[in-house]
Amino acid sequence: MPKRARSLKRAQSQAAIAARWSEKRVCHAKEEFSHGDFGGEINPKMFENIGKTFSNENDFLGKLDLPMIGDLFDICKNEWGSRKLTTLLYMILRYLGHQWRIIDDIFRRIGANRCETAHKWAETFLSGDFEVFMNDGRGGKNTDSFYDIFPELEIEAKCFVADACARKSADFTVSNLAKFIDEKYYDISQTTKVNDALIRSETSCRLDLRRGGAKFDRNNQRPYFEGHERPDVVDHREQFISYFLERKDNYYTIDDSDMATWQTPTQKPCILIFHDESTFRSGDVSYKRCLIDEETSFFCKGKGRSHMISDFLICHPSGPFFSLSESEFQEASKVYPNLLTDTGIKYIGYSATAGINLGYDVYFDNETILNQFERLFQLLPFKAEYKEHDFEIIVDNARTHSAKEFSLNDFRKGIGTRCRGDSIEFIDDDGKNQRLPCFFSSGENKGNSKGLLVLAKELKLDVDNNIKLDDLQRLLSNHSAFKIISRLQKLAAKHQMKIIFNPKYHCELNSIEGLWCSMKRYIRQKSDQTFPTMLQLIPESKEYFLEKNLQKKLFRRFWRTLNAYSKGKTYSEVLQLFFSGSFHLSAAIGLVFFLLQHQCALRIWPIFAICSCVPLIIEYTAAIYKIVRQRL
Repeated sequence: MPKRARSLKRAQSQAAIAARWSEKRVCHAKEEFSHGDFGGEINPKMFENIGKTFSNENDFLGKLDLPMIGDLFDICKNEWGSRKLTTLLYMILRYLGHQWRIIDDIFRRIGANRCETAHKWAETFLSGDFEVFMNDGRGGKNTDSFYDIFPELEIEAKCFVADACARKSADFTVSNLAKFIDEKYYDISQTTKVNDALIRSETSCRLDLRRGGAKFDRNNQRPYFEGHERPDVVDHREQFISYFLERKDNYYTIDDSDMATWQTPTQKPCILIFHDESTFRSGDVSYKRCLIDEETSFFCKGKGRSHMISDFLICHPSGPFFSLSESEFQEASKVYPNLLTDTGIKYIGYSATAGINLGYDVYFDNETILNQFERLFQLLPFKAEYKEHDFEIIVDNARTHSAKEFSLNDFRKGIGTRCRGDSIEFIDDDGKNQRLPCFFSSGENKGNSKGLLVLAKELKLDVDNNIKLDDLQRLLSNHSAFKIISRLQKLAAKHQMKIIFNPKYHCELNSIEGLWCSMKRYIRQKSDQTFPTMLQLIPESKEYFLEKNLQKKLFRRFWRTLNAYSKGKTYSEVLQLFFSGSFHLSAAIGLVFFLLQHQCALRIWPIFAICSCVPLIIEYTAAIYKIVRQRL
């Protein structure tokens, strides 16, 4: 019976509380707003704009959480104090009908004062005692902050965050920073930790991250990093850079003047050619565009059909795209009749530019690339502007370019073991062509492969019969017969031309990458996501590239990038040549607009506001232009 009485009493209490709150809610619900509350007549467009503002309410609520609110509260608390903010929030939430227990829990989780304190100060404010509310008697001594006492700890914390944000893994959290500061604090202060409490809370560390510019955001659309500073890649990059800088007088270059004029070679002229392949997809569209909700058109979700282009960018004043005239091509075809043979590759006009429709035509494998380059090597000498010039072609390290006829791993040590090819053709140290048979042509082993041991003895190398295979391969790798070059390099040497491989992961050293960026940007802006339209836009995009004279920018950037690497800059520092100019540009423009708005805020006549800012605008425009020019 007593238990039942207590239950009955609890039920009656809950019913009374529910009735009290329901009356209060009904009272608020019955309140109406007059036209005067809106400053006059109600404008229907105002509600329409409000609806558009809150149309993404779900996205807003998804981003909203108590730690985020707590960060904002701490920022405001540092500026105005927690007491007034807590009282304001308490009065608003109580007015909206929320229970004080719920409010107290929220205040506790965001780091505000408790409801008891807030209620006391709310009563003080409502009683009209404004002076007591504003003066809390705390105008005494201000203490130093945590980092004012331990400045070296702040520096170490910033370095720790910078290293954590630069790693590939995404496991860094505020808790890691709080624990790091806790450990360093006891190391610096030479004290012993007596409990599990952190010397600096996670909430304070979260504010430290915000003040330092760190934020938790989507983990995409960033410069990728694979092996740019790997030792072998750095060695190749240094060889690549030193080769071109030592022979800079042999190439056509662009000066640093505003006119960007061509500089002719002072030594034996050499034409630099950049090669690459790129795929264009009909389903690609521009990342940004002007939209009106009622007029938004449908678009295709897939990537659509693909067209792949293999092209060349020529560093020569005659033009960035190579092609012969009709008479020059007829002359070349007389010397090389195979130029008229259909190889299954679609070439554009009298050039070596090739294109294929993926899924329908042959793919750009090593054989296809060799055929394309052989066509280029045969056509180049017949262009009038290229007479008495050397040619060097920069290509990337794709397998279609770097494939070799054989390697040392294709051979075994003993007689009759695995062997690739009937013979090895090479150029000896005297510059003579040599041929080394890989099979016995007579004797008891006739028809069997010789193996690496016999080949080494025929090359007059001093080797022991008991040498291990790894040591034998290492010994032969230094001989000219096994200094294996790619099939593409061998084909170029046949035509007295040179293939130079770009360092791995360094597409910024291949100027044709800028051509692909320009073409794809043009096509995406004008594409209707149909394949025929994309094919029509491809030649138009190349005309746009020529019209804007973008090749000069790309060639000048190539040499500036080489100079930056030669001065000891790393890959991440060189990227600033490509990306940091836009940051300074947007920042300066934003400052100019701020000044204009500031002048208008003073209610000065607009024309005087603009005129007063003209000298400053000119100064910042000149600074912007100088910054951008330095990074092109």
